Amino acid sequence: MQLKNQTILVTSNEPWGDLWYSKQNYAYELSKHNQVYFINPPTKYSPSNLVNNPISEGSYNENLHYIDYGNFLPLRNDWLIRKNNKMVSKHLQKYFHDKGITDYIVWAFDPLRLYNPKLLGAKMGIYHCVDYYYFQYLGEHELCQHSDFLFATSQRFLDDYTKYTAPKHVVPHGISSEEFETKQADLDNLDIELTDYAVYVGVIDHRMDFSLLEKALLRFPDLPFVFVGPVKLYHRPIKEQDLAAAQRIFEQKKYANMHSIGSRHFKTLKNYIKKAKLCISFMDMEYHANTVHHHKTLVYLTQGKPVFGPIFSEYKDLGNIMYMDNDGDKQLDMIATFLEHGEAAEIEHLRIDHARKYTFENVLSDASKIIEEHTPNLT
Repeated sequence: MQLKNQTILVTSNEPWGDLWYSKQNYAYELSKHNQVYFINPPTKYSPSNLVNNPISEGSYNENLHYIDYGNFLPLRNDWLIRKNNKMVSKHLQKYFHDKGITDYIVWAFDPLRLYNPKLLGAKMGIYHCVDYYYFQYLGEHELCQHSDFLFATSQRFLDDYTKYTAPKHVVPHGISSEEFETKQADLDNLDIELTDYAVYVGVIDHRMDFSLLEKALLRFPDLPFVFVGPVKLYHRPIKEQDLAAAQRIFEQKKYANMHSIGSRHFKTLKNYIKKAKLCISFMDMEYHANTVHHHKTLVYLTQGKPVFGPIFSEYKDLGNIMYMDNDGDKQLDMIATFLEHGEAAEIEHLRIDHARKYTFENVLSDASKIIEEHTPNLT
């Protein structure tokens, strides 16, 4: 079975919107050759859902739609979670059946809910792990048991799934071929006048090393630092020292070279990266999930930009094109050397060449071959 001319339900624990994670990018790319329904996490629970629980639908383009629904029951214990999952799954199955959609794949990124593709009426279920979830959710166990394939963006994730029988394969983060090209008109009309800055793209939250960031702001006062993404300092607990630094940087705005511009649509991020001098991935490596990879790295590399950060396990062999050290002060030393001496011109092209290996055309072609190998007779 090829990943073309299929109907695919993508489940996500993060909703459709301007802020794109792996789930949104996969849905967008899959929609180039398939009909895709992106199922948002449920809307806020209301007791009235038990008698009136409508499903609503919107569209991003002709082939990509997003679905909103609500839970029937409050999720107070495992029994209610299981009961609600059955009710919601059948509710969604009926919704699609009434639309004449009865032949589809479930591509699950959400480890919390809709964790049995068969209950949704799917002919095939894929669980795609893109982060550490630590098996803290009932849904992740169920999803691994009921899926036909287990995909993950790193072998380190797959190593945790050895007890499950489904075929297991690394299907990594991908990058759209659209991200390699920028238009001068878009660059000229960008909503910031700065150029040659250090840029960070993504959510600004507990995963960032704010103490290191503050050191960088102090050490390089003439280098603008631009942050593109939502600031969520209180989403999860932050170490006391880091929280104080984060508050000075993003709330008190103590540093003149700090520019936080908020969220922008994913498809415009390449323009902010294009005008940057360098990119930073100052992530807190005590947060276990940070040790594997940083999703925006491919977006940085498509524009050939130098990236400064810790040694992520997925990039440990890329020392020729990335600047990495687990010692934060050494990361800053590398930035200082780069600012003073620059780098060989050919490194920019090496970065772009590396990123091209991970275009979604390549990633999804490999995924399609995996599926075909195991399901040769499924259409």
